[in-house]
Amino acid sequence: MPCRAIQLHARDNIAVCTTPVEVGQTVVVTRPDGTTDEVVALSAITFCNKIALCAVAQGEEILKYGEVIGRAAAPIARGALANDVNIASQPRAYADEYLIRN
Repeated sequence: MPCRAIQLHARDNIAVCTTPVEVGQTVVVTRPDGTTDEVVALSAITFCNKIALCAVAQGEEILKYGEVIGRAAAPIARGALANDVNIASQPRAYADEYLIRN
């Protein structure tokens, strides 16, 4: 069975694996427009975890759903597992994002 992942938004620099992935396997990434790309896994990645679609420098934003979900706590190579070990969550002020305010 081929390894697969989904890029949820065109801006995302990570994708969500929809199958388990072993080191060295090629992961077929489906983009939001339906096209595909391939990335070779540098890490074992379990179902529903994230794979880096490009190299991410320490301190750089991690994008999922087209939104910043954190910053790289360490460099993340293309094809590596992206998780709480190498991503520092970024708190958000959600109230500041409301379109309608009372």
